Amino acid sequence: MADELQTTRFASLIHNLDDIPVHKMPFGEMKVLGGDQVMGFWAKLNGGSHIPAHSHPNEQITWLMKGRFDYKFGTGEEATCEAGSLVLIPGGIEHEVWYVEDCEIVEFFSPPRTDMFPGLVDHPYGIEE
Repeated sequence: MADELQTTRFASLIHNLDDIPVHKMPFGEMKVLGGDQVMGFWAKLNGGSHIPAHSHPNEQITWLMKGRFDYKFGTGEEATCEAGSLVLIPGGIEHEVWYVEDCEIVEFFSPPRTDMFPGLVDHPYGIEE
């Protein structure tokens, strides 16, 4: 095995955040990197934005790098989060978020959110070609 080259469907395993294209959204902008089992995105979200209550089967981790947001969960738990907060949302749990200030976040989902970014099926940046 040591002499055999391993193959992957990806052109490269190394990526630079500056080279990843921006996805413009009504509530801000995101850069996406996804593999077969996990995806991450880096987002700048506009203060005053609201993501309505929803759920998805994907497990989610959110890391708030800058700003402040309020979360409400279907479990009854509510929280105001500030920079440095981490949020773990199991698949199937309803949640909604209000971005009280401009925010910068990093989020991870497993499996990848192909419902949000169908292009992830064919491209690690979620680009639909």
